[in-house]
Amino acid sequence: MKTLTHKVLALVMAPVFFLTLAPPLQGQSNEVLDAILQEEPLTYGSAAYVLLLALGELEEGASLTNAVAALDRLGHGLADRPGHDPLTLGEFSHLAMGLFGISGGVWYRFLPGPRYATRELVYRGALQGRAYPSMHLSGERALRIIGRILTLRERGLL
Repeated sequence: MKTLTHKVLALVMAPVFFLTLAPPLQGQSNEVLDAILQEEPLTYGSAAYVLLLALGELEEGASLTNAVAALDRLGHGLADRPGHDPLTLGEFSHLAMGLFGISGGVWYRFLPGPRYATRELVYRGALQGRAYPSMHLSGERALRIIGRILTLRERGLL
């Protein structure tokens, strides 16, 4: 009888719980994404956050420090890189290719790194406009790139 009461209570209370706690959690996530959109240049911690969030490997509202740690756990982190360091387009491209499992062309297979990752994403249409591996990128551009990667992936082009 006690377990049935707990189940009924859980079913009744679950909507109340989510209705009262979901808005503050959503607001926190929106604040983080708004801050990332404004970044110029994008930081390593912010890049880790948006990439892992897009993959579903990170919960919304997690800290940027947790995002960097999660990236390290997955084996894609940049060694000894603090989360507040600016990131280049090449480094972002290399992280994205590794995390999304994008296979590169011949040069990328022989010399995997920022330069050929950038070239590969340009070739596949995920990067548009000027794309030099050593240039910094904004948070807004990073989110646009992720959006294109997800679209290409959905269409089976990656």
